[in-house]
Amino acid sequence: MPSGQEKHIQQTNTDLFLALARNSADIFWLMTPYGDFGAPDSSNWKVFVGIQQAQQHQSWLDCIHPLDNTCAQSAFMQAVQSRQASETECRMRRSDGIYRLMRLHFVPVQDTNGQIYQIIAHGKDITEQRHYQQMSEEQMRLALGAAKIGLWDWDTRTNHLTLNEQCKILFGFPPRHTVSYEQLMAAIHPDDLDQRDRAIQEALREKTEYSVEYRHICPDQSIRWITLRGRWLYDEQGVAVHMIAAVMDITALKEAEAQQLAAANKMTSILESISDAFFTIDSEWRYTYVNPHAEKLLGKRLADLLDQPIAAVTPAFADPFITRKFQLAITTQQANHFEAFSLPQKKWFEVHAYPTPEGLSVYYQDITERKRIERALRESELKFRRFVESNIIGVLVADIYGNIYETNEAYRAITGYSEEEIQQRNLQWTAMTTQQYLPRQAQAIEEFLATGVSKPFEITIRNKQGQQVPIMMAIAQLKSSSTLGVAIVLDISARKEVEKQKDVFLSIASHELRTPITILKGTLQLIQRRMKRIASSPDTTPADIATIWQKNEDDLNNALRQIDVQARLVNDLLDISRIAVDKLELHLRRCNLIKIIQETIEDLQATSPGHTLQMLIPQDQEIYVRADPDRIGQVINNYVTNAIKYSEPEHPIRIGLEQKEKQVSVWVQDEGPGLTADAQKQIWRRFYQIKETATSANKQQGLGLGLYICQTIIQRHHGEVGVKSAPGHGSTFWFTLPLAPPSDPT
Repeated sequence: MPSGQEKHIQQTNTDLFLALARNSADIFWLMTPYGDFGAPDSSNWKVFVGIQQAQQHQSWLDCIHPLDNTCAQSAFMQAVQSRQASETECRMRRSDGIYRLMRLHFVPVQDTNGQIYQIIAHGKDITEQRHYQQMSEEQMRLALGAAKIGLWDWDTRTNHLTLNEQCKILFGFPPRHTVSYEQLMAAIHPDDLDQRDRAIQEALREKTEYSVEYRHICPDQSIRWITLRGRWLYDEQGVAVHMIAAVMDITALKEAEAQQLAAANKMTSILESISDAFFTIDSEWRYTYVNPHAEKLLGKRLADLLDQPIAAVTPAFADPFITRKFQLAITTQQANHFEAFSLPQKKWFEVHAYPTPEGLSVYYQDITERKRIERALRESELKFRRFVESNIIGVLVADIYGNIYETNEAYRAITGYSEEEIQQRNLQWTAMTTQQYLPRQAQAIEEFLATGVSKPFEITIRNKQGQQVPIMMAIAQLKSSSTLGVAIVLDISARKEVEKQKDVFLSIASHELRTPITILKGTLQLIQRRMKRIASSPDTTPADIATIWQKNEDDLNNALRQIDVQARLVNDLLDISRIAVDKLELHLRRCNLIKIIQETIEDLQATSPGHTLQMLIPQDQEIYVRADPDRIGQVINNYVTNAIKYSEPEHPIRIGLEQKEKQVSVWVQDEGPGLTADAQKQIWRRFYQIKETATSANKQQGLGLGLYICQTIIQRHHGEVGVKSAPGHGSTFWFTLPLAPPSDPT
């Protein structure tokens, strides 16, 4: 059971609601859940319907218009059954016998146990409101009747379209121009096509008139708003054979919609149905009316506001700025629209003040969220501006005719032109494109005009210095113009260089992989022919056999060397693929670097007896590093093999070692042709080939991967690589490794 305090609170809340309903409604009464009158002294029922009529009524439904009786009773039952407020519109007979259009609300009231014990009914007289709405519709019909109207007739059987001259002019065509149905369909704005088709198809299906508004793109690319109103004509079998319509240009009407809306709001400013907060004040600046939404925003009840000065009861509107705006509207007898911030409520409001003979009508709405969005938009624009100024990528604002209006530093760096040169407006971005890529540029511009954006496309431009620069570009349309856009530009020279190197690598790889196989095949075929000759000739002497065996041995040694070449090429390819996927394995252990050098040089000396390899390293010393012996041997082998390749046999190749405090340096020195400064920078890149040393003693060319692999191996060992060289003075390639700490386990 509810306590006495709870009952008191419940009764107090009910009394407050009843008081609010009585003061805000034109008619108000209480009922039981069964539809009987309850607490008659609390209602103004008798005032509205008349005392005599009220005594004659046995039910509240007796004063409802007979045609509206069912909907009113349904709304009442809905409130009872759903336990939620319901609403309906119906005609009620007033005390003078005249039916008034009322908007009725039925509000169920529940006790603490959730049981409905009464229904509050209150209504608002909306007769005048509906009258004004009907007047507005009549005014619109008069406006349409006075407008110039075009006529069209489309024969669906022959697909023939007939337009009068006025209709052609409305669509932007000369009066004597022949216009097809397909032309008009293609000129419909893409965003309005589905809406127009649905309206016409629905009229065809329901056999009713249709009316639709859409945007039409004229031949000169201007856009007009068109209203189409008509219907289908059917033959005896019920098949649609003609579509007739009246056409009118409503562009001016659309542009004036805001003004028409303001006028409509002014006409209905004192009606309860207004969607914004609304109030009126008299010439003494006292409240004469406040709608519920305004009550909510002001935080005051209607009873506390009526006949009170606005400065006394609502400090928010006592602000000097707002007061001046209100006074200006009254003095000039012109509407005043402004935005104002209410410090007490910490909200932004959009305010519209209209002068009236009695004083001022004001409606306003909370635009705090809109202000937040506008601020977010400004911040977004600022972020974009920061992105442009960050010069991460080239950005320019230009039109399709080539005119450049704004650029960032990154774009100017790509083209080589200064900001002053671009601001002189003598440069055109379209003119920088090389002849070969002009068709692709034109295609991108067409796509931009058709869709508002162009997909990223690649072209080559010529910069200020006359050099060709490959770029990737994309353009997006600015809202302010159909021909003006913002473009991003990326210099793809580095990527193009990598692609070029890849193509060169594939060419070299196919040649280098094929050459050893060809030599090997030829050698084995030669040995095969010699052996067949011995087998088929019984007169072969021992001396001949010895000579053939010697030749076969030499050829087999050559074949083995070609197999070694092939193995090195394959190993390089395997290593580069492992590096690409970060799968290059190292088996680190404590090892003697001097021993690795000695073993590697001894093997190379055996395979290259024509060259002198001098080891300038301590013979009786051990220098330990933590490394993969096979991989370090691979690096030394590559350094020495390159030195042999680019050195004459009479010039010795020196291999040395130098120990420092925490690291050891290994170097290989030759007396070959040497390297230019640019080659010294490029030589560690993948696929790089040294063209200027093509006159080397060994004409065999590699894949351009060896030094790149060496660099990766040493870096994985936390070491460094480098080269000292000069053209004509040989080269010294070196690498360093950290020394193994004494505590490193063997």
